[in-house]
Amino acid sequence: MWLPLFLALAGDGLAAGLRPLVEGHCVECHAGAEAKGELDLAGLVGGAEAALAERHEALAAIRAVLRADDMPPPRRPRPPVALVEQALTALEAALGPAAEGPRLRRLNRARYENAVRDLLGVSYPARALFPPDDVGARFDCEAASGGASALHVERWVEAAEAIAARALPDEAGSETRVFAAEELALEGGGGLRDGRVALYSRGRVGVSVTLPRQSRYRLELVGWGDLAGPERPRLVFDLDRQKLGTRELSLEAPAEETLALEFEAEAGAHELGASFVNDYFMAEAPDPGERDRNAHVRALALVGPLDPPPETAFTRALADELGQGGLDGALAWLGRRVWRRPLRAEEHARLLALSDPTTSERVRLRTALVALLASPHFLYEVERADARGAERAYALATRLAGFLWASVPDEELLDAAARGALAQPEERARQVRRMLRDARARSLVTEFGAQWLGWRRLAQATPDRQRFPAADAALLDSMRQECEAFLEAMLREERPLAELLTADYAFVDERLARLYGLAGVEGEGVRRVPLPEGTRGGLLGLAALLTVTSNPTRTSPVKRGKWVAETLLGRRVPPPPPGAGVLAEAAAATPATLREELERHRAEPDCAVCHAELDPLGFALEGFDALGAARREEVDVHAELPDGTRLDGVDGLRRYLLASDALAPALAEALFVYALGREPEPAERRRLQAKVAALPDERRTFAGLVELVARQPAFLASPVR
Repeated sequence: MWLPLFLALAGDGLAAGLRPLVEGHCVECHAGAEAKGELDLAGLVGGAEAALAERHEALAAIRAVLRADDMPPPRRPRPPVALVEQALTALEAALGPAAEGPRLRRLNRARYENAVRDLLGVSYPARALFPPDDVGARFDCEAASGGASALHVERWVEAAEAIAARALPDEAGSETRVFAAEELALEGGGGLRDGRVALYSRGRVGVSVTLPRQSRYRLELVGWGDLAGPERPRLVFDLDRQKLGTRELSLEAPAEETLALEFEAEAGAHELGASFVNDYFMAEAPDPGERDRNAHVRALALVGPLDPPPETAFTRALADELGQGGLDGALAWLGRRVWRRPLRAEEHARLLALSDPTTSERVRLRTALVALLASPHFLYEVERADARGAERAYALATRLAGFLWASVPDEELLDAAARGALAQPEERARQVRRMLRDARARSLVTEFGAQWLGWRRLAQATPDRQRFPAADAALLDSMRQECEAFLEAMLREERPLAELLTADYAFVDERLARLYGLAGVEGEGVRRVPLPEGTRGGLLGLAALLTVTSNPTRTSPVKRGKWVAETLLGRRVPPPPPGAGVLAEAAAATPATLREELERHRAEPDCAVCHAELDPLGFALEGFDALGAARREEVDVHAELPDGTRLDGVDGLRRYLLASDALAPALAEALFVYALGREPEPAERRRLQAKVAALPDERRTFAGLVELVARQPAFLASPVR
């Protein structure tokens, strides 16, 4: 019953917003007993607001067809875009997305790593230890790609325990744990004798331990040796089967000695061991004591941690909260940061109930932290369609942090949400500008940019080393660094968006400079260098993008054309139909024969439509080989699009892209998908394109488009559809 009251308070806004569209373009078909779709809109907006409220189903139906761009039907005049936007704005303000259910958007591996780093000041290798993220339509942070398997749950719990142990290590001082011979695991030659392990023929003793925190520790071995031959009995100490160092025994029974070695280790489960490595046996030696060299181990001991627990920004802040508000205050502070909203009273109580009240505050907080990190409230962004007030403000703060930082909100952003300040456009704009200046905004390059432009696929690229001897891992890494440096310069320096295509500089190190034929660049590390007049500048000349759109042994005009069409022109290219022919990898040893093969391929009716669009875009880039180097031989780079437009190589393609003015809306839509985790609906796409078209030249930048997406109604409201 909230809707009538809301509309009564809303005045005439809803009726005024709907009336021009409904009366001018809808009631002709949707009125009276013969109303199409049994949707009678006659008189809908002519009465009082309270009466209008009773037509909730009709209002929801209007919103649905406007969102989906389903009306009017084909061949009917379409209403002006401004009227549709006005009506949608009025409907969204009145109805909200209240009829929709909540949506869960899981933290992908990158956002998980960044969140742990920013919240707790510790690193956790989620990319290495968690299952790979699925990719939705374009990105691995889309809601459709955020499912969870049993393996996910298992890894999340393991991670929560490990992270909490690193972030809040035990404060207890060093202790000594002794493992007698009977407790040691024996491998290889050896046996248990009279309370000792006798090692011979490369025997090993080991023990499994759990280290409370990252620190230095000392491994000690108590024993003696049989000192036969020219050497002393030698023992190799190891941690998790990795050699730590070597020690020698110098005493014989009945004397014994302690060998010790210090090492650094992370918190968690480990295996410690010592191996006898220089066995010696000489049966014919006259002296019985010189016949057999062995090692005897009575015990292993682990001493540590040897260092005091490190103090971090997180532990200092937590100590301050403990000092000011005690355990309850510290848990409330911690919970708000990890769950990105305040804890409810019952949640606070359950978290405290997980630990023994007689244990220290630090132990109780660490126990609570494990539960906080393993909870869906941390692992998922819960986007509720009916969120209002503070809940909606915290959801917006979470969305902003995920979009701009691939992380979680900081204290300032959470405080702005708590004050209700994010409801004000001026404060939102200030926060966006602040966040873009922050180093964490580099995720727009390393996460968004790497997926939008595709250089992330360099990790799977396998250029043929026989054809391209320079294509080693170091060169591929230089290509990645160039892409990151170029896009970060576009973001930080607010370069004109057209410079993505026209830049007269590149970021290269010695390897890339050699590939590009640039002189005077030496050493590691990419740096900005001017380009001579030619065709290399901008995205179309980046070796990384030319490599990932090629095959291992040759270029692929189809892949390159598809990349240009989808990424730079914003077009959607359907997958090839079943049974469509595929060019063999070995086909087309030269660009000329490749062009001939593709011309025959286009002759197939099922292939002609797409290839007529894609192939010319790709042929324009044939001046670069499969590694992105300029070809030395003369190559036919001329092509013609279906509309008759001629593309004369990469320069012609660049002019075509600039004239199309498609790059800005294509980038804006990609940012929209990355930010909201879903594709825009037709009305949202039209709104976004109109806003991009209206941007003044000085704001047609990467950062300007980021700010534009963050101002869209779909971003500000819960993005559930």
